[in-house]
Amino acid sequence: MRKFKIYLLSFLLLTYCATTEESVEEVVEDTTTTTTSTTTSTTTTTVVEEEKVLNEYGQEILEMSPEMKEQFDELISFIEKRTGLKFTEYPKYELYTLEGYRDYSVASYLDNFEEDYDEGEWERAVLSENMWGLSTFTPDELKDLYVTFQRCASSGSYNLDDKILRVPIKRNQKKFNLFEQSVLVHELTHTLQGQVIDLSAWYNEMKEADDFSDYYGRRSIMEAQADLIQARWESGLDSYDRQTMQSQYPAGCGIALPDYIYIPFDLYYGYGPILAKEIYNNGGMEALNDALYLLPTGEQIYEPSKFFSSEPYQEVQINDLEIEGYSLVDQGKLDSLDLVYILQGQSGQQQPAVQAAVGLGGGAWKDYVDSRGALFMTLKISGDDLTELNEIQDAFIDWAESQDRFQEFIGGDWAGKLFIGETSFWIDNDGDYVRMILALDNNLLKEVLSDCSSAPCKQDF
Repeated sequence: MRKFKIYLLSFLLLTYCATTEESVEEVVEDTTTTTTSTTTSTTTTTVVEEEKVLNEYGQEILEMSPEMKEQFDELISFIEKRTGLKFTEYPKYELYTLEGYRDYSVASYLDNFEEDYDEGEWERAVLSENMWGLSTFTPDELKDLYVTFQRCASSGSYNLDDKILRVPIKRNQKKFNLFEQSVLVHELTHTLQGQVIDLSAWYNEMKEADDFSDYYGRRSIMEAQADLIQARWESGLDSYDRQTMQSQYPAGCGIALPDYIYIPFDLYYGYGPILAKEIYNNGGMEALNDALYLLPTGEQIYEPSKFFSSEPYQEVQINDLEIEGYSLVDQGKLDSLDLVYILQGQSGQQQPAVQAAVGLGGGAWKDYVDSRGALFMTLKISGDDLTELNEIQDAFIDWAESQDRFQEFIGGDWAGKLFIGETSFWIDNDGDYVRMILALDNNLLKEVLSDCSSAPCKQDF
C-alpha cells in the first residue's frame, strides 16, 4: 500500500489547472557583428549577450525587475495584513519562463524520485495500485504519467524542503501581470506559513521517519488559507481587471489523466476550504492561523464536526504473519483518505466512499513480499462504533462485488468472505475490527485462512 498518494510533495497552486504559456515572441540575445560598407563609411554594431543565471538543473532563472520587486513587496504587505502574521525573513524566490518552470518541475521530480524510492519500492507501489484495482499501468507507464502531471499541472509552487517559491512569468516584461500576481499571493502565503511553522523541519521529520500520515490534513488547512487570501486579493479587482486576469490565464495542456490521481487534491482544494470556512466563521483569521499548527486526520477534513470535537485517531496494532517464502517489507497507518482513494478510485463515486471513510477509527497495514516481488497485503481497521465498522465492511464488499475481476469463493472453513481472481481478496468483521488481505497467490491466501481457522487469528493478525 505504500506511497499511494505521495507523488507530489510541493505545494501547488491550481493543481487541476494544466497550464501552457501564451504565445510570446521571445527576443534571442546573441553576440553578433554587422558590417555595412560604402565608399564613404563603415558602421559596426555589437549586441552583447547578458550572462544567464541557471539553477542546478540548467534552467534559466529570470531576474526580477525593480517594478516587479515593488509589486512583490506590496503583495507581501497585503498577505501580512490579511493573515495578521509576519514574515520572519524575506521570501526566497525563483522566476522562470513557463517552459523553464516545467523543465525544472520535471527535473526536480525525477531527482527526488530517485532519492525517495529504494530499489524495487516503486514497482511494489504500482503493483499495490494494480491489486487494488486502481489502474493497470506498468511501473514505467505510471512514472511517465506522473512526469506529465508534474509538467502540466502547476501554475506555481512553494517547496517544503528548500523553502523557495517558484513561479513562471513571461520574459521581457517589467511588471507581473494580474494572473501572475494572483499566483504569487497563493505561494507567498505558503511561504509565510512555512516560516511561521518551520515546514521544512516538519517535512524532513516525515521524510526521515518515512511516514507522511500527518501530511494530508495539515496541507488541506494550508491550501484553504492560501486560497482564502488569494480570493481576498482578487476581490479587490474591478470587473475590467477581472476580465483582464481571466484573459491572462494560460491555455490548458489538453492532457487527460485518470480520475483517481486527483482524489488527494479533492481533499486539499475541495473539502479543506469547507472546513476552513467553518473555522474562520467560528474564530476569524486567528483561529485559522491556530489551525495551521494542528495535524488533523483526513477524517477531520472530510467531516468538520470531527475536527471541532477533536476526535482522536485510534492506534491499531497489527501483528506480523509468518508466511513461508515471504518477508515483511513495509508497514504503516491507514487514514480516511486511503479508504476514499481505494473505494472512489475503483467506483468513481465520491460520496459513498467519503461516507464510509468518515467512520474510520484507525487502521494499520503490513506488506509482505516474496523473492519474485509478489505482494501479500494485510489490513486491520477499527470504526468509530459498530455501525461505522459495519459500514466500512459493507463498502469494501460492495467494492469487491462490483468488479468483474473477482468471483466470490464459496466454501472453506474460515470466517469472512473470499473473492478470487488474478488478485484475491478476503474480508472479515468480528465486531471489533475489519480485517482484509490482498494476495496474488490465491492458494497461499487459502492456506493462511485455513491456518487461522484452527488458531485465534486475532493473535496473528
